[in-house]
Amino acid sequence: MPSTRSSILDDKYSKALVLLAILLFSWLSGVKNFIADSVSRAEESTAPVTPNILLIVVDDLGYDDTTAINSSGLSTPNIRQLAQEGVTFRRHYADSTCTPSRVAILSGRYPERSGFRPVGSEIPAEFSTIAEQLKLAGYTTYLTGKWHAGEERPQAWPQNKGFDQWFGFLNQWELSGEVTESNRGGRKPTYHNPMLRTNGGAQEKFSGHLTDILTDHTIQKIRQFQQTGKPWFLYHAFLAPHQPIQPAERYAVQFPDTPEGKYTALVTQLDDAIGRILEVVDRENTLVMFVSDNGGTNRERNNNFPFFGKKSEMYEGAFRTPLIISWPRMIPQGKTIDDVVMNVDIYPTLLAAAKVPVPPDVDGSNLWPLFLHDNALQARSRSWEVYSANVNTLSFSFLSASGDWRLASLTGLTPSLFDLAENPSGEHDVASEYPGPVAALTDEFWQEHWRKSLLAVSETPGFDATQRLYGGFDAMRTPHRYGFAIGLEIGPLPTGLQQTSEQSILAGQETLWELRFIPGQGLEWHMGDIVLRDPYFEPSRCNAIVLTGYFEPRGHLAKRDPQSRIKLYSSGFLRDANSDIAYSPADDTQLHIPTFVNFHGKARFSNLMLSSFADSYSPRLLPQYMALYTDMYRERKLTIADVKMMDAELCQ
Repeated sequence: MPSTRSSILDDKYSKALVLLAILLFSWLSGVKNFIADSVSRAEESTAPVTPNILLIVVDDLGYDDTTAINSSGLSTPNIRQLAQEGVTFRRHYADSTCTPSRVAILSGRYPERSGFRPVGSEIPAEFSTIAEQLKLAGYTTYLTGKWHAGEERPQAWPQNKGFDQWFGFLNQWELSGEVTESNRGGRKPTYHNPMLRTNGGAQEKFSGHLTDILTDHTIQKIRQFQQTGKPWFLYHAFLAPHQPIQPAERYAVQFPDTPEGKYTALVTQLDDAIGRILEVVDRENTLVMFVSDNGGTNRERNNNFPFFGKKSEMYEGAFRTPLIISWPRMIPQGKTIDDVVMNVDIYPTLLAAAKVPVPPDVDGSNLWPLFLHDNALQARSRSWEVYSANVNTLSFSFLSASGDWRLASLTGLTPSLFDLAENPSGEHDVASEYPGPVAALTDEFWQEHWRKSLLAVSETPGFDATQRLYGGFDAMRTPHRYGFAIGLEIGPLPTGLQQTSEQSILAGQETLWELRFIPGQGLEWHMGDIVLRDPYFEPSRCNAIVLTGYFEPRGHLAKRDPQSRIKLYSSGFLRDANSDIAYSPADDTQLHIPTFVNFHGKARFSNLMLSSFADSYSPRLLPQYMALYTDMYRERKLTIADVKMMDAELCQ
C-alpha cells in the first residue's frame, strides 16, 4: 500500500495539475475575450461617435398609404426599403392634426403643455427643442419645409428655436402669398410656384413643384454638410400628401384622372423624392427617421385602413401613423414592433443616438432599449385635446396605459368607448356595455388634462417681504393669445387696508392688467379699458380668485369672426364676464414682465379658459345644432374645463 506521505504528494500533484488546467483555460478564455473585444472595438471604431440625423416628416400620410406597413397600401418602394433597412413601429401614435404633432416631435412634450389644442402661440423657451439640444452638442441644424409650430411672432420661428438656418414656409396658407388682414381666410395652399422663405426673411416665389423644390434643396444641403465632417441634423418636412392634391404633371399622367388617382400620383412623387434624398445620404453614418404627423383625411381613399376615423377626429385612425427608424449596422433591419410608442418619443430617441442628455421633464421615452433589446417601455396613458371656441367644449381622446381602451369625445359630446384588444380597428362603441371603464378613464383624462395645463412658472421674492413674483412661460402666463387662467390666493388682507378708503393693488402684470381692492366695493380686474367686478370679495379671509379667458386671433378663420372673452370667478362663482372684447395681443416686448402678487398672496397658472355649468351659455352654431348643445349644457353633459380644477389648488 502506498505510504501516507506518497498519497499526500500524489494528491498535491493532482491538485497542481487541476490548478494549471484552470489557469490555462482562464488564459485561453481571456485571449479569446480580448480578441473578441478587440474585434468589437475595431468594428465600433468605424461608426461615428455622433451620427448625422435626418428626420423626415410627411403630412397627412395615413397608415394605409404606404406598403412599408400595410400590404394593401399604395406602392411606396423607397419608404418600404427604408423599413426593410430598419425598424418599423406598427403602433405609433401621433396627434390628429399637423401643428400639435410637430410641437410634440420638436419638444418631446405633449403639445397641450405648450398650449396647443390644436393651435397655440409657440413652444415656450422653457421647453428646449431637439434642434436646440443638438446645436448645443455641436450639430449643424437645418430645417427644410413646413414649420407650423408657432408662427405668430418671430420669436417662435425656426431661427429662434435652434435651427442655424432654414428654408420653407411657416404654414401652408402662405405658400400662395403673404397672409394679410384683407385676405386672411381666403389664401389657399398650393404646390405650384410656391412662395417660400429663407432664414425667416421675406417671401419669394420659386418656380416649380413644391415637393421638387424642397427635395432639391435638401439634397444640396446634405451634400454640403457631409463635406464638413461636422455632425448635422436636418429636419425635412414635406407638405405632401396634404391638401390640395396637386401632383406634378409628370406624375399625374401616370394615374387615372380621379381623386384617388391624383392622390396616388402625389404619394408616388413623395416616395420618389424620399428615394432621391436617401441616395445622397451617407447611410453608414446617418440615422434616418421617417414619420407622418397625423392620419389621413379619407377624402380620396380610405387612408387609415384598417383603423376607424380620420384626421381632426378623436378616433384610432386619426392618431395611428407610420414611424420608421433606420441606421444600417447600428439598428436591427427588417424588424417590426407592435408596442405602443408615441411622437413624443422621437425627441429622446434621437438625443440618445447623439449621446446628448435628455432633459428630465420630457414626456417621451427613449426607444433604443425597445428596438435593440426588446425591453418593454413603461406603460403610460395618453390624452389628446382640441378646444372648440365656438361651443366652449373640449374634444378629447384617452388611451389607457394598457393600450386596450380608447375613450373618445367629439366637440364635447358624450364619450364613446372602444375595446382595442377585442376590436383593434376602434370602430365599435361599447360605452353602454362598460360603464365602469368609461367612468375610470374619464376620471384619468381629467387628471391628465389638468396636469398638462399647469405652467411650471418660477417664483421669487418681490420688492418687499409680502410680494411674490412669477416668471417664465411668458406667452401662456400672460393674457396674450388663446386660453389662460390665473388662480390667486388673496387675503386675509392687512387690517389697515380693510379700513382705509383708498384702493390697493393686489396683483397684476405691469402695463397689462391689475387686480384692485376697493374697500366697501370689492375687487376690480382691469385689462386696458375693460373692468370686471367682484362685489363679494371678503378681505378678512383667503379668497380663491380666478381670472380666465380666451383670446382668439383671427388666424385663418374664414367662416366666422373670432370672439374673445374674459371672466372673473370668486369661490367658484362667476362674478363678471365680458364676451365682446376688441382683442389685440399684448406687445411682444411686454410678455416677459413678471406677474406680481402682493400681501402674501399666491398664484397658479394654467393655459386653459375655465368655465362652470352655472355660467350662461351662448354657442355659435348652425340652428339645427343649437338645441342639442344647449340641452346637453343644461344637463351638464358637455366636456368643459371646469373652474373647480383651479379652485382645488387655492386656499387649501
